[in-house]
Amino acid sequence: MVGTWTEKHTQKYFRAAVKKRVDFIGTRKHLEFTDQVPPTHEWTAELLEQFNRNLRGVYNGPFDWETTEVLLMKYIMTDDLLNSLKNLSKDVALPHLVRLVLDWACWDPPEEGAWPPGLSMRRYFMKWRHCEPLNFKSDTSTDVDMEQAANALLDMWIANDRLYADTPVQYREAEDVPGVTQYKLRMQDVTDEQRREAAEALEAYLNQEWRCGAPLQMKAWIKVRSYKRPENLPPAENDTVIRGPYMCLQCVKACILECRVPNDTELPKCVSCRVRKIKCAYQTELVDPRADPAFFNPPRALSKASVSHGSSAGPSSSAGASGSAKRTADTLSEEEREVKHTRS
Repeated sequence: MVGTWTEKHTQKYFRAAVKKRVDFIGTRKHLEFTDQVPPTHEWTAELLEQFNRNLRGVYNGPFDWETTEVLLMKYIMTDDLLNSLKNLSKDVALPHLVRLVLDWACWDPPEEGAWPPGLSMRRYFMKWRHCEPLNFKSDTSTDVDMEQAANALLDMWIANDRLYADTPVQYREAEDVPGVTQYKLRMQDVTDEQRREAAEALEAYLNQEWRCGAPLQMKAWIKVRSYKRPENLPPAENDTVIRGPYMCLQCVKACILECRVPNDTELPKCVSCRVRKIKCAYQTELVDPRADPAFFNPPRALSKASVSHGSSAGPSSSAGASGSAKRTADTLSEEEREVKHTRS
């Protein structure tokens, strides 16, 4: 096992420990950080190495896996820190544990091409990516051992500094140096269908992010939709077919990847809008943003919202991490500015 401490146990230890620490000043909630994080352009190799050491301090702590995930994803990787890190260039060599935590916090597919259902943090970190934590043995590890291991997080929290520079060298942190830990991709654990669905979902998200803004935090990944073509329409081979963020706005909002406009009227209306009996937002004058290479090669697109820990997804019409071209709100039509995002 890694450790046995639950979140409740950890909170209890913090309450007791703080009473003995004269260096704590303030009224912050236990485990909560309010420090200012570096903007994306200020991250250096040294800062990333220090942050990795502090993550190791949590990862090597006496916490069970559920609590480890809560500590890393809820308390450490807050939105401001996550957004700062996920905008780093793909050319930046991240320490191994930093990369894994960022992988787990974001929806972007892993190197295998998709997140298979039921994959746990424990399996992804240890089996897929060979990142081993310190294990506490139930028959030999004492309460003192566990409290000492918890002090790395305690010291970081008391200092209110996730880049705390006095964290001691951590167990197996040398394996986190970029390029040291080698692993084979688990391609057999992901189906071609799952890879296809993941690629389509990412395309649908980027369509929204470019065209009308999309949530930076989402509880569940996008499900691409399609509609059955009514039989009373002209042959499909005569349709105008649009794919990408410049297609009908209603199709973009509905996560449809292919907008088909039948050639049967002077007022074009796409198939999906006809089926749903709504006003069609088909326009032909929009510029295709896919001419921008960043559309196909974005940094991490968006983050997972923590369902179990109380975070919620929220819309954003001005910021995103894809790096793709955007039109400003001033150039959007009135209808486009009224877009509301919903996620099931």
